Amino acid sequence: MKKYLRAFAALTLLTGLALVAGCSSCNEFKTQISQMDAQIAELQKELAVRDTKLTEREQVAAELSRNLSECQSENAVLVEQRDEVVMITVQDQLAYKSSQVVILDSMVPILKAIATTVEGHPDWDVYVEGFTDSRKISPEFTDRFPSNWELGAFRSCAVVRYLTNELGLPADRFAAVSYGPFRPVAGNDTEDGRAQNRQVRFILHKPRG
Repeated sequence: MKKYLRAFAALTLLTGLALVAGCSSCNEFKTQISQMDAQIAELQKELAVRDTKLTEREQVAAELSRNLSECQSENAVLVEQRDEVVMITVQDQLAYKSSQVVILDSMVPILKAIATTVEGHPDWDVYVEGFTDSRKISPEFTDRFPSNWELGAFRSCAVVRYLTNELGLPADRFAAVSYGPFRPVAGNDTEDGRAQNRQVRFILHKPRG
């Protein structure tokens, strides 16, 4: 929007200067005005595409909320709209056992609700992000998870595997990401804060075409 306003202001200024300067510079100003017209037309196209994406984003978010409501999980997850993406955050106590990557039965209805929405929007992709708290991995699990990086990665991969292998979604629409303990949403000095930091997040977005 700011780019469009700047281009429009520049076009207005050039038009005014052309009137003041008289015919001796008319051709030069006409060329510049023509170039500005082309830039404004391109910006208008970009704005139209962005508005379409925002409308789709609202539709995707509404469908997610409805599907989660139908599986009685609407209070268990957080659905947010940011810029051109839709984010779904699930706390890990609903998803995995402590220090494990096996998906709990309580997570399955949530994944099915998300899959239903994703299936209905085949041109949208999904990032699955794993987050942990800052506590070190228990010694009995360090052979498998040397650090929280690996634990977050294994957890996001477990979700992607379930969505693709069990629910049949195309694997090329997904990416698994781990942030480990390095993007906390709360302090790690209390149990409540650590619980908030242990989560899995889904980012639904439409790639730029």
